[in-house]
Amino acid sequence: MSRWLEAACGALSAGAYGHFREDLLPICPIPVPGCLTRELTFAERCCRDREADRLFPIRFYWLLEANEQRLGDYPAMGYSRYHPEKLLEFWQQAEAVPAFRAEKETEGFRFDFEEKAVDFTVGWIYIGDSFVDDLICIEETIGVELLFPTGDGDTTQSIFRDFKARRKRGPA
Repeated sequence: MSRWLEAACGALSAGAYGHFREDLLPICPIPVPGCLTRELTFAERCCRDREADRLFPIRFYWLLEANEQRLGDYPAMGYSRYHPEKLLEFWQQAEAVPAFRAEKETEGFRFDFEEKAVDFTVGWIYIGDSFVDDLICIEETIGVELLFPTGDGDTTQSIFRDFKARRKRGPA
């Protein structure tokens, strides 16, 4: 599984979407979660120029980190780099506050509000319509709750806990 995920992340980061879809996807060792397919579809549609518009396949990195955490109790963010709660907060602020968005654009960030993605220095990160649900889907697929470093960096904890608690309780 780990080798497949490393190959998948490498192919997607390099823009080799055809190789991924034709050669790697058919030999995936687990059923492919829909969120990974959506990220791939976004990449094929929007990240065609490998130099200017490369993909940062964060959902695939979450899957890799979840697998590593399951196997060896390693905390997340080794590959995915960005704390999901902070990333979503950044996105939501850019969506809601034009001054914040303008400031970030002058710093070199690019936003695609139609496709729901943001371009960081590592590439385009697809936020989509179901960012939190996608992370939870990955956790459920691997069977672990991803743990991310806290503010002090010495401890880890699960994320989106309020969302998960509401989801567990069901509709109000």
